[in-house]
Amino acid sequence: MKNSLIYIQWIVISMLFSIASGCAFVENRQREVKLSASVPEIEKSREVKILTVFFGLDNALPRQARIFYKDGFGKDGMPVVFSHEIEPSSLDASDFSITTKSGEVYPVEAVTLLPAEEEFELRTVLLIGDYGNHPENPPLQLEIVDDLMTRTGVNYKGQSQKVIPLEQGPILSYAEYFTFDETYPYIESGIGCDCPKESTKMIVKAVWAGGVRAVNGDELGANELNAFQVTLVQGADTVTVTPYQLADLSDGDNNTDLCLSESGIPVKLEVKENTAIDPRNDKNPRTAIEIVSRW
Repeated sequence: MKNSLIYIQWIVISMLFSIASGCAFVENRQREVKLSASVPEIEKSREVKILTVFFGLDNALPRQARIFYKDGFGKDGMPVVFSHEIEPSSLDASDFSITTKSGEVYPVEAVTLLPAEEEFELRTVLLIGDYGNHPENPPLQLEIVDDLMTRTGVNYKGQSQKVIPLEQGPILSYAEYFTFDETYPYIESGIGCDCPKESTKMIVKAVWAGGVRAVNGDELGANELNAFQVTLVQGADTVTVTPYQLADLSDGDNNTDLCLSESGIPVKLEVKENTAIDPRNDKNPRTAIEIVSRW
């Protein structure tokens, strides 16, 4: 395992839960990277690529960032979302380099898979450091310069991706659908808990380019349900539905689960503009993405 990977074994979280989440409150829990027991076979046939690189905060990571990295306060924050889950033992700050508008190349100080640490969430890496300054010399491109492996054994080394500018609001990076079965790592209550089993037919996991909240600063919840529109194939018919509830909340990451009461095959997710804000309070544009199957 590379020495500079930041493993966070615990984190004190004092968030209260939205009543709309339907999750019971529990005591603070540990935060640690959790690997699923198996990797979906379908992952082996899909293209491996960087999906989004988001210049989320410029010299503005809050004091709480010291939980992820002791020198994180006041640094830049840049979430990177990948198509496939990362193999944690291959992750190191030296895997990445950032090129700015002026052509300067910056190394990365620290990396972490947290806070998106749950099973099947390990596709987002938070980069912490200094990557130029907005607006005179912002970061323009990220490159993978050393071995960074997927859990299916494919190397991201050599790939690059343009950086989403600081002033742009959050967009969707990835979306997948799945159902609950006996092997699903179900979280019934507490931080990041899942959709209710008894009333949920399908789940769509929306992965944003960075962490989001509702435009009023609260967790996404009942007020935002109609802003999430899922195109669902039901036999020969195609319908548009909205979730009856949102889940996987209050854990500070970029994953939002949409709980659907309808059956079918979800194929597209669209989120209306001005539904969510990033940590800088930039509002999202209209954003849409294809939904893939987890299995």
